[in-house]
Amino acid sequence: MVKNYLKMAWRNLLKHKGHTAINVFGLAVGMACFLLILFYVKDESSYDKFHADHERIYRITEVNYTDGGDNYLANAYSAIGPALQSDFPEFEAFVRFHIEEFSVENGPEKKFQEPFFAFADSTLWDVLDFTLLEGDKSSALADPFSIVITESMAKKYFGDEDAMGKTLKVDSQNDYQVTGILQDIPENSHLQFDFLASFISLRQVQGGWMFNNWYWPPMYTYVKVPPGVDVKNVEAKFPGMVEKYLGKLTAEQRGYKMQSLADVHTTTDYANELGKTTNKTYLYILTTTAFLILAIACVNFMNLSLARSISRSGEVGVRKVFGAVREQIIVQYLSESILVTTISGVIGFGFFLLAMPAFNNLTEKSLTVGVADVPLILGGLLVIALIVGFLSGIYPALFLSGFSPAAILKGKVAKQSPFASLFKKVLITFQFVISAALIISTFIIYFQLQYMRNKALGFNKEQTVVLEVRSIRDQTRIKTLKDRLNQLPQVTGAAVSSRIPGHEGFYDYNVLPEGETVENNMLFMRLESDLDFTDLYEFEVIKGRGFDSRLNTDSLSYLINETAAAQLGWDEDDLNKKLNMGSLNQDGTFRVLHTGKVIGIVKDFNFVSLHNEVDPVVMSIIQSSQPYMQSKLSVRIAPGDLMESMQAIEDEWRQFTSAAQFEYFFLDDSVDRMYNAEKQLGKVFLTFSSISIVLACLGLLAMTTLLAAQLKKEIGIRKVLGATVGSIVLLMSRGYLQLIAISFVIACVITYLVMEKWLENFAYHIQMQVWYFLLAGVVLGLISFLTMSFKSVKAAYGNPVEALRYE
Repeated sequence: MVKNYLKMAWRNLLKHKGHTAINVFGLAVGMACFLLILFYVKDESSYDKFHADHERIYRITEVNYTDGGDNYLANAYSAIGPALQSDFPEFEAFVRFHIEEFSVENGPEKKFQEPFFAFADSTLWDVLDFTLLEGDKSSALADPFSIVITESMAKKYFGDEDAMGKTLKVDSQNDYQVTGILQDIPENSHLQFDFLASFISLRQVQGGWMFNNWYWPPMYTYVKVPPGVDVKNVEAKFPGMVEKYLGKLTAEQRGYKMQSLADVHTTTDYANELGKTTNKTYLYILTTTAFLILAIACVNFMNLSLARSISRSGEVGVRKVFGAVREQIIVQYLSESILVTTISGVIGFGFFLLAMPAFNNLTEKSLTVGVADVPLILGGLLVIALIVGFLSGIYPALFLSGFSPAAILKGKVAKQSPFASLFKKVLITFQFVISAALIISTFIIYFQLQYMRNKALGFNKEQTVVLEVRSIRDQTRIKTLKDRLNQLPQVTGAAVSSRIPGHEGFYDYNVLPEGETVENNMLFMRLESDLDFTDLYEFEVIKGRGFDSRLNTDSLSYLINETAAAQLGWDEDDLNKKLNMGSLNQDGTFRVLHTGKVIGIVKDFNFVSLHNEVDPVVMSIIQSSQPYMQSKLSVRIAPGDLMESMQAIEDEWRQFTSAAQFEYFFLDDSVDRMYNAEKQLGKVFLTFSSISIVLACLGLLAMTTLLAAQLKKEIGIRKVLGATVGSIVLLMSRGYLQLIAISFVIACVITYLVMEKWLENFAYHIQMQVWYFLLAGVVLGLISFLTMSFKSVKAAYGNPVEALRYE
């Protein structure tokens, strides 16, 4: 019996090839999109969960309390780990990471600049679970100048030789002995490194001062707690620890938090992150989008099945005349529906595999389908197929099987089905609400991205290339290279600095106006540079004057931005007053590191992304005793042949140093990268909103085709009586256009509320305009009308004789 049902179902599908193709294709595409998005979300949500006991591992982060709001930092200073373990019984172990970029060599033929070079405590494996293939976890990082390298690096530097016990020269200075081989770090780890040197090596490399310091340099600290520890209770004790080691005033300005390891990748509130993060809200949005795309495909399928079932009522009548009982008709409809959805699921899985490379390119990922994933995916698709098949088949089956053969054969079914008509309209409206919402959201994301790209940031980022100067030897004599570059015809200016606006955040310092008591100190960001930096970047001085390279006294002067001036309560009359920069001592006194007079106020500039408000900034000149701050050389390139200009700059670099690689980045690209998450979200929304429109319009096309068949005789009569093509097209389209208009209004309300919340993620954002919504409505209406016109115009131009010949 089942075989007979399936055979009849298959014959019926082949009989209506066009309808079957649209149904199968639409549902398969929807399932493929659903899988692609969920696969991406699954990967993004899996970061760092490969560590054993990852739910008990936390990163210690720093928070600075300022008048302008709290600033969160992903890193903390080196002293925090030892202090936590000694003062709190709640911590089992800690490990610190200090990330650098060094040259690594194994002979002159194998020398490379390595950006993923880390120092770590020997307690690494007490906290984290990176797989050590060779070596002893207890001793691999115990001795000075010991190093653990990944499999890839072992192959890169030693080929097929055994790397264990061999040495690598780091930074052209020290030999490190290979004491372990790590399995390559998984891609879904926010901590990425190729080399792991013992933390104790820092004592020899850079001095013991950075081994246990509360002020510098920042490091990444991870801790492990026993099961059942209440993190909130532990964090509540942190202010007391800060006061103990740094004093009461510092405790009012600096705090620490415990961030769950599993949340690191999906939190975007922290500055100085080790790698790219993903906004958790975006993952929720994408997950919702996946289900909405699937819903459109399923609704499409159900709608078409319902519409087709009405046209097959004669078949049901004949079956009932020949003795078919209601249960047989129900089973026949359900088996046919489930067969189609199962076929769609199989094809959808094929589409999913075929689309994976393009999707990886779209999302800049390298997702792969493992053997273990296949049963789970196919099982999920089967469940979806069964549910959709049952829902789309059960109503027509129950509805048609309940009529008497006489009613069916007299064509009274459609007249007796107001619920079917209402249900169909609700489904169509639902489809286009989703499509319209996705289109409007795509437009708003696009306009916000354009706003961020084109907003004046307060400095000139165009035609600027930044050279990375990493070795202390090169930093000490960087002025020589700067002078050489200034002599090139391809270069219009150059300047040295410690950090770059639009590329990275700045570090904060305590600031105390001269004559004020220590209680009135504030936290300001600091940008150190040479005297030419402000002119090169074209910061706008709105009060006072900027730095002047002809005045040696300016090397001890400061510029502040508008926000800093507002917090100080200073105006033009306060220029030439002095500021002290430094830190707070444990006894509550102020430790002065630098003093300078403020000679000007510059217009606020966005040195981090537009997600954040502008912080107060002090701009100072790098002193001769601080060559290590001269790590960035900005070069303004003259208009012309970019390749030729870069070659000229590289030639000068090669003459300046043979030890370091030529590393650079373009500032405008760096600024653009701050909005990668939004760009990816925009691309994904554009892609899947387009697919949703295609799916919805496929449904419209099929519905219009069925309507044309049902109204064939009526259209023929109208044409005989003089109806125009336009009136017939309007007759067939009017009902659907009304539903689309209702869908659009509903979508506008929903999208406005959702996107208004999304825009709150940005300190600087567009105001939603009415024409954004109208533009989306025009696009949706035009595409929908053209889709319906394809069949309705054809029906309107049909020969009425052909339509009426059966009368």
